[in-house]
Amino acid sequence: MNNNLAQLKDIKPIVDVVDYSFYYLLALIICVSVVIIFILYKYFTRVKKTKQPSRRKIALNRLKTLDFTNTKEVVYTFSVDGYVFINEKNKQMFEDIEKELETYKYKKDVKRLSNDLQEKIKKFIKALK
Repeated sequence: MNNNLAQLKDIKPIVDVVDYSFYYLLALIICVSVVIIFILYKYFTRVKKTKQPSRRKIALNRLKTLDFTNTKEVVYTFSVDGYVFINEKNKQMFEDIEKELETYKYKKDVKRLSNDLQEKIKKFIKALK
């Protein structure tokens, strides 16, 4: 029996185990907070950018408010802003109107637009959306 007792080893004292779980939790909370703040920042700055009118909207407003008494303004505004809306459906119509408007460009004094041409321009503008 003494032999068995000799083989027993002493009980060792309590060892302090460093617990890092609090620091891991704190780091996780900070990371999640930073990600949430970043997402909110991106969302709110994107909302501000989208509230500005698009180029198409601005061009459409200018086309709808054309003053047909000022021929030069109509010709140049239509050429610039109408080009924004060209697609497969209205490309030929736009090009036809542009050819007719060439006679009004690059001249000091121009006569008033013909009623037929005004109607074509108005029809083109009505077809836009």
